[in-house]
Amino acid sequence: MSRLNITDILTEHAARRPDHPAIDDRGYSVTYAELDRLVDAAAANLRAAGLVTGDIAGVMLPDSAEHLVLLLALARLGVVMVAIDGFLPPPERRKAAVAAGARTVIAMPGTAPVGDTSMLTLDTICRPSSGAFERPPLGPDHPLMIVQSSGTTGLPKSFVWSHARMAVQAPRHQRCLGLTWQDRYLAVVKMSFFWEREICLVMLCLGATIVVNRARTLAELVAHIRTGRITTLALTPAHLAALLDHPADTEPLLPTVRAMVVGSAPLTHERRLQVRRKLTPNFYEQLGANEAGLLILGSPADQDARPAAIGRVVDGVEARIVGEDGRPLPAGEVGLVGFRGEGFPAAYLDDAAATARAFRDGWFYPGDLAAIDADGFFHFKGRADDVINNEGAKFYPIEVEKLLLAHPAVAEAAVFGWPDPERGEVAVAYIVARHGFDAEALGTWCRERIAGYKVPRWCVTVDQLPRNPTGKVLKRRLKEAFRAARAQAEGAG
Repeated sequence: MSRLNITDILTEHAARRPDHPAIDDRGYSVTYAELDRLVDAAAANLRAAGLVTGDIAGVMLPDSAEHLVLLLALARLGVVMVAIDGFLPPPERRKAAVAAGARTVIAMPGTAPVGDTSMLTLDTICRPSSGAFERPPLGPDHPLMIVQSSGTTGLPKSFVWSHARMAVQAPRHQRCLGLTWQDRYLAVVKMSFFWEREICLVMLCLGATIVVNRARTLAELVAHIRTGRITTLALTPAHLAALLDHPADTEPLLPTVRAMVVGSAPLTHERRLQVRRKLTPNFYEQLGANEAGLLILGSPADQDARPAAIGRVVDGVEARIVGEDGRPLPAGEVGLVGFRGEGFPAAYLDDAAATARAFRDGWFYPGDLAAIDADGFFHFKGRADDVINNEGAKFYPIEVEKLLLAHPAVAEAAVFGWPDPERGEVAVAYIVARHGFDAEALGTWCRERIAGYKVPRWCVTVDQLPRNPTGKVLKRRLKEAFRAARAQAEGAG
């Protein structure tokens, strides 16, 4: 069996460019030569603390250079990492650790124990080691980390990412975005979230520089990007919305950025043009899945060529659209989308039913509806279970969401179907409103632009939409809130 450990490439970077910065944390710079030594020392300390190859360890840490060193040390030792959200209440932390099979949790000094797990503190691991570290041989399928699905429509499901899967993802990002070892990537999303952890590991595999985000305000973030010579960003829709609302003395606001990626929520083309004008012309829209990583990417040229599409399937990934019978559909027709590529997981952990739905015949089906046109552009239509059927007339929530977002008084919108005794289903819209919002006027505006059966029957304004860590709207929570509100209203009546 061939051997593969993603951290071996750190040693190569240390030999080629020993003085190149790998991590920049508030001016504390770690070169690749130093990083390779620090990772060996931390791995030796992990082994001395009783961890062995194949163990599962929970990681519950704030963002820092040491956090990254620890992740790499776990990988070098062959210990499987799983993130535990430190903001969860103690019972939920324990539940997460038990579900992953973690017997050890690594946290900051003073952290309360997580259930029955043994606790290790970061300061005892990220320090000099008295002994040399002998790297264990790992097969390419050796687990790197346990990850959860996004959980946008139901409970999250766990699966394994291997070292080989990570090794595939790094060159894929490099090819699609033109990344190089000279890039400086600002880790804006928390490192405890899979999307950020994946990108940080990608950038280190490429020999680039990770800059730890220490900004406490939006103004500090903008200054950090501009003065820190940041070239690469990955943002959630919430980050994007905040940056667009930030006053700009000059345009573009982020002149050093040559690749800014935003995913999790398709944008209107008007919003894309606004981003490219105000923030950076080098704006990419992506669609991905925790299970498979980067799947669809839209460059500025792609956005202009097909404004209604997200982008194209990335190099190294295949996509197909199938009908209800599982047979491939011709170009342009809407159906269930399946993806396959090297290193994709083949199953969820301890969930045979979910595995049977999502993984079939070598293809991964995330449960999304889409169409791929004759030129290869990917048109996202939403979740398969989100289609609204109004007296036999079916439509997609994303169509209504994009229309609502085009109204100047609507900042954010999420639409879903709700049972109706007369029509079967009607649309419900949850909206984050701007100044001047008027629900009745919005309804009139919508009826002038779409068929009447697509206009939301109910329009609920909220301060913010519930989202997962990568920015995807959690519609199941909106449905729970609406169900409770309807029950209360009907009870009062």
